[in-house]
Amino acid sequence: MTISTLNRKARVWSTVIDQVFSSASNGIFTFAVAVASPTQSFGEIVLMLTALLTVLGVQRGAVGTPLLLKSDQTPEQIRRDGSFALVAGLATGCAVLGAMVTFGHAVGLPAVLLGVSAPILLCQDVLRYVTFAEGRPHVAATWDGAWFLGSLLLLVSAWLKLSTVPWLIGGWAVLGLMAFAGMAADLRMMPQLEGFGRWARAGWQHRARFGIDAGAELTGGFLVLSMVAALLSPTATAALRGATVLLSPLAILAGALQLIVISESTRNSAQPRDVWYAALRYMAGIAALSVLVGVVLCALPASVGAYLLGQSFEPAQHVLPIVLVGYFATAIGLVVSVFFKTFNRSSDLMRWKIASTMVTLVGATGATLLFHSASGVAVGLAVAAILMSFLALAYYAPWEVRTGMSSVDNRSLRLDAAEL
Repeated sequence: MTISTLNRKARVWSTVIDQVFSSASNGIFTFAVAVASPTQSFGEIVLMLTALLTVLGVQRGAVGTPLLLKSDQTPEQIRRDGSFALVAGLATGCAVLGAMVTFGHAVGLPAVLLGVSAPILLCQDVLRYVTFAEGRPHVAATWDGAWFLGSLLLLVSAWLKLSTVPWLIGGWAVLGLMAFAGMAADLRMMPQLEGFGRWARAGWQHRARFGIDAGAELTGGFLVLSMVAALLSPTATAALRGATVLLSPLAILAGALQLIVISESTRNSAQPRDVWYAALRYMAGIAALSVLVGVVLCALPASVGAYLLGQSFEPAQHVLPIVLVGYFATAIGLVVSVFFKTFNRSSDLMRWKIASTMVTLVGATGATLLFHSASGVAVGLAVAAILMSFLALAYYAPWEVRTGMSSVDNRSLRLDAAEL
């Protein structure tokens, strides 16, 4: 086994580990807030936290994906783009802070503290993508690991009734600031204003499309759950949301797909056919793991499952097999999405994601009105996912894309780099 192969495997595993740490710390923090707050207060706080994580998701599309697409450039070029991205993250975080202070007055101090955490969360995430683009994901894994361990301690303190909600949010923000400072010191990066305007104008169309792609997916999921709550019942919403929470570890692993494939393929100038089959093999492994996890969760006694999801476990368990089928279909769609991102086909990606979101909303609405049950909605979502994945494969046929396509589709990124 060559040194380059060993280095590649180390990067892949570091990326997966970091993805687990980063996503799990957010989930653990949510559990800690749930333990320490009354039901009504938790509902208000989790809504604001969901909005914050939605902004984070859009930023990962608009700023993170273009950074990954520069993985074949020098560390100096990557860090220069990263310093501009930090300015964008800081500005977005300050805007979120202002919105939470303005509209979260009913929530009080927790709203202010969540607003303060916004710039920290967004800027730290920019640095994560810089480390991925540089081929140094172990840096992100180290500091996200520290944030993860700190979040575990916050959860324990909530179980022991040692912390209030403001202390939990404040502690989470301090952990994020520590992770940001550690990564910034290692990368020797700070926000850079000089040249920011040129950077913002260069390739803004691609950033906008990648952001729309991320925003459409997040907004679609939120609208489906809101509609189910309005037309059916909160119990149906809890069942659908609970099933996705139970499968969230698989979603975390799937989320690492684009971080690995985009950066490694760009760094190695991989051809379209190779990228497609590499992504498909990775996703096949996750699909096999999904079957095992699904069988275990479906066989789990409700008394044991209550430790995972409380009273929502039993209704979630009923829809879990259907949701799992939808996950398999969505996995194919995710591979198509990663393929588009790898070769900077932002127009195709945006059109496909908007169409997919619309079909999902129509399918969920029709199933809700027809079946009047959470299982029926899950069937509608699964059918929509299967339909869109089939259409994507039939229309785009990524395995038939000719060699050399990558250099054509990435031409705009090369021009953007030259302009800067």
